Amino acid sequence: MDARKRVVRIKNSEDNQLRNTITTTSSNNNEIEVMQKDIHLLEAALETDKTVISLDDTVRTLFAKTSQQVSVIRMIIWVNPNRTTEEQPIAWLKSGAPPEVHRQLSAYQVV
Repeated sequence: MDARKRVVRIKNSEDNQLRNTITTTSSNNNEIEVMQKDIHLLEAALETDKTVISLDDTVRTLFAKTSQQVSVIRMIIWVNPNRTTEEQPIAWLKSGAPPEVHRQLSAYQVV
């Protein structure tokens, strides 16, 4: 991806306020650790097109739950490319990857 110039490097997008806020949303240390490991995905999304494409439904669920308390991440679009039937990621990408409401973290069904 680098060689084909398909990677866009952004300046340090670390958001300490977001990191601190995320760590206060759960009393479960394991959940906090999992979210801290992948918070860079949210930071990058917030600095770019507000979209995350990831196979990790565990952290997606945690961030979706957290989005109920942390408004800045509610609108982030999250798509799992492996969920071809439920999310139809290829058709979504072919249509220009529009920011559809049902793909937002706040809309993700937390069970």
